[in-house]
Amino acid sequence: MTARRAAILVLAFILLLADGAWSAHGTGPDTQEQVVLENANAKIGFLVYPPGATSGIHLNPEPEIGMVVEGELTLVTRTGKQVYKAGSAFYLDTGSGHIALNESKAPVKFWAVNMKKCD
Repeated sequence: MTARRAAILVLAFILLLADGAWSAHGTGPDTQEQVVLENANAKIGFLVYPPGATSGIHLNPEPEIGMVVEGELTLVTRTGKQVYKAGSAFYLDTGSGHIALNESKAPVKFWAVNMKKCD
């Protein structure tokens, strides 16, 4: 990655953060998120992204574990782009900038576990 491209990405990050994109899952009218647990320690959500849906670029204020149960989820981070298929899982450290998206022709369903406080 060139220095110019890196600077543009950093600027885009800053602009998005200023617009309230600190932690977000799903954009678009057909994206679904069902929060099944939220307390001081964790947030667990079940998400469904239709084809073409995206989380938009964002940071998580806490570590996140994701588990794909159906379809394929594409995750773009500073280390690159990876496709997670049903049965796979991923981990994002605190403050990891990323975009989650569905580039396939079928819906993707996955669990997202945000660990707010681990004593």
